[in-house]
Amino acid sequence: MKAVFYNRYGSPDVLEVGELEKPKINETEILVRAHASSVNPVDWKIRMGGLKILTGNKFPKGLGGDIAGKVVEVGEGVTGFAVGNEVFGKISGFKGNAYAEYVVAKPEDLAQKPENLNFNEAATIPLAALTAYQALVTRGELTKGSKVLINGCSGGVGHFGVQIAKALGANVTGVCSTKNVALAKELGADKVIDYTKNNVTDKKEKYDLFFDVVANQSYGKIKPILKKKGKYVTTLPGVGVILNSITGLFSSKKASMINVKSNPQDLQLITEMIENGKVRPIIDKIYPLEDVREAHRYSETGRVVGKLALSIK
Repeated sequence: MKAVFYNRYGSPDVLEVGELEKPKINETEILVRAHASSVNPVDWKIRMGGLKILTGNKFPKGLGGDIAGKVVEVGEGVTGFAVGNEVFGKISGFKGNAYAEYVVAKPEDLAQKPENLNFNEAATIPLAALTAYQALVTRGELTKGSKVLINGCSGGVGHFGVQIAKALGANVTGVCSTKNVALAKELGADKVIDYTKNNVTDKKEKYDLFFDVVANQSYGKIKPILKKKGKYVTTLPGVGVILNSITGLFSSKKASMINVKSNPQDLQLITEMIENGKVRPIIDKIYPLEDVREAHRYSETGRVVGKLALSIK
């Protein structure tokens, strides 16, 4: 099968597209003929060796956690899926090989693909949308009427965060650069802060939840703009988050990091939001699998609006 792999950590140049043996499944797994994947920042952080404590030094390695495609084989012990089902989902990015024609997945990793999306669109959703949903709802305990600030509202996770928060009845303030203000409003943000002109901590407004998607605001700086019992959720751990986990019993305000996990119930709720027109993916560019190096280079610039899709023919 055609797949992306690499034999050492490094720049995008280490990525190769070639033929690998088609994987086999056991009785508890599903084999998906992938038609698309997507590039997430964690992919190139893994490729660079930044997470080798989790990924190890055994090569060759595959990459990618997002998949969308058709079920071609189902293990004897699997229920709820059949050959021919169009599915999408998130496998482990640390051990996954989603940049490939055939991908092995667990039943809990997958859901039926939203009917109103094609494979490229569907593949951009699982990891980013699940991260947003679990940060806002599972960690942030967002409810209808919550006042939420999303720092980095035009990126992969952030643009889903704005839409999910609005779908759940929150009042949303987004933070982005000047060129993305219009998009943030289009996605549903009630207010938008242009970080090139204003500092989010200078505002006197207070929030029930601060979701730091880009992880460039420390808990110490954000704590004063959190309401009593307010929550700060970040995508990367910091000193303030670690200290709050130790001393948080003495404070009504809480800080935590989101560590996204496969969850079929969460993915199904996201699917319903998509099919009801409340959430949609924004795709900056679609790359053929053969151009994976260019996709990684662009992702590393930090200028991606929405998501990058990888088309697998």
